[in-house]
Amino acid sequence: MKDAAALGMKAVHFKDLQCWQLANDLRTEVNRISANPDVARHRKFCESFEETASSVCRNIAEGFDRFQSTELARFFGYALSSLAELQDHLEECRVREFIDRPHFDRLWDLAEHTKATSRNFMRSHAARARHKRRKSGST
Repeated sequence: MKDAAALGMKAVHFKDLQCWQLANDLRTEVNRISANPDVARHRKFCESFEETASSVCRNIAEGFDRFQSTELARFFGYALSSLAELQDHLEECRVREFIDRPHFDRLWDLAEHTKATSRNFMRSHAARARHKRRKSGST
């Protein structure tokens, strides 16, 4: 699926956002790791890992459908926090040897790319919210 902005179009659905698409790729990878029988025995870890990956996607989706820039930025902030938590899970996967170094590096890079695209999308909305507050006389 191509990012709407890359095609010169405005995103009309959260699935059009590159950051959501990348987060969804991460979620798919997390589910694959958790499905490995050697990893699946660690049920609490897998539940936390999967919930964290899903939280990134859900917060991007919810933020996108907010009508105020401040709300969008808040939910994208939650998604970024979940991405940091997901990266901690990846560290644990590496330490427990659930994934090898090349797999870890690839997923780490995917998480970093997801963060960067989320921040870029959020940044313009956060700036718009600051501008509105200044215009209205609020701080």
